[in-house]
Amino acid sequence: MESLKIALATDWFFPSYGGVEYHVHDLAVRLVERGHEVHVITRIGSYPDETLPYPVHRFKGDFNLDHLHVSLGPGLLAKINELYKREHFDITHAHSIFSPLAVGTANLSSGIRGVPSVITDHSLMNKSLASPVYRLILRHSLGKVNAFIAVSEAVKEDLERILGKKLRGRPIYVIPNAIDLDFWRPPPQEEKEAWKEELGLDGIVVTTTSRLTKKKRVHIIPRIAKEVVDAGYDDVTFVLIGDGPLRRKIRERIQRYGLEDTVRMVGRKPREEVRRYLWASDIYLSPTIYEAFGIAVLEAQATEVPVVARNDGGVREIVMDGVTGFLAGNDGELVEGILTLIEDPVLRRRMGREARKWIVGKFSWDTVVNRILEVYRRTIDEFDENYYLLYRVGQRILKGRKV
Repeated sequence: MESLKIALATDWFFPSYGGVEYHVHDLAVRLVERGHEVHVITRIGSYPDETLPYPVHRFKGDFNLDHLHVSLGPGLLAKINELYKREHFDITHAHSIFSPLAVGTANLSSGIRGVPSVITDHSLMNKSLASPVYRLILRHSLGKVNAFIAVSEAVKEDLERILGKKLRGRPIYVIPNAIDLDFWRPPPQEEKEAWKEELGLDGIVVTTTSRLTKKKRVHIIPRIAKEVVDAGYDDVTFVLIGDGPLRRKIRERIQRYGLEDTVRMVGRKPREEVRRYLWASDIYLSPTIYEAFGIAVLEAQATEVPVVARNDGGVREIVMDGVTGFLAGNDGELVEGILTLIEDPVLRRRMGREARKWIVGKFSWDTVVNRILEVYRRTIDEFDENYYLLYRVGQRILKGRKV
């Protein structure tokens, strides 16, 4: 494929950290390595952008919801429009249908600038009272996007429900997220105990990496830990990596169950630190039922840590039940899966090795970038200009001059 000039647009980018943020950065790096010119379009934020191997364009919205890391408003899109007039992108790849900047930029790209757009859906919609309202908004706000990427079959099905007839035959490609397999590598087996000692961990280590939110269901971990201890396994340490609004509630539950020595909350950690904890881990626990994909689960499996997870959402597509871990139909089965792995070190090691093989075969960046570039090619080849009606009227008034 010839070199492309690609715009990656999202609200969620550094200095905030999470699955989307790292995915956008890692994708940009791989595209640059392939010889493409990549620009990231995002919201305001303090970060040393000059250290990145691609330009970053930051825009302040008319309304900035800093607690949600979101910017929006017509003034923001007007500034992005000026960027598009200068840069002449070949394609726009927006990230997250719940990012106003991503959705607005994708629509501006296809509906005003005549640049084909793709948007990756990284999330599942919660079943809440607000869901019908969100669905209605999304159904009408994604009208100009030319193609979609879903990170799992579960997300594709969710997106089809959201858009309904408004999908209008537009393609949804299922392409999973990827991870850096050189970075997320296992340590030599004999070093696991050394890593435990360095991190001050004892016994069997069960780790979870997550934002501390209700959606992630991390607040049930103290109860799961209590059931494991009550089953007679007190030589177990649960490690919870991450931060969020449920931090205090989880601490209170730990104290209520008397698990201060069993459940450790270590806060949010950079990737290098997360990897060290995974190197010291024997089991990875994923209690969420609304996970669209589960990058943290991939990272655990890549470091040869077997996973115990709920058989829900996108996680069930990346854990091979009985091979790379256990998928549970309920929380009681989560406990059973943990106990099985605690009791059987040979099974833990075998599942860990199989997990690494599984990840290498399907979730490498080389594989995923090839598939994304193919989506770019198809979208560009099949693009039909479909400008907004008001824009076409304005063009006629101004005698064809693009504004």
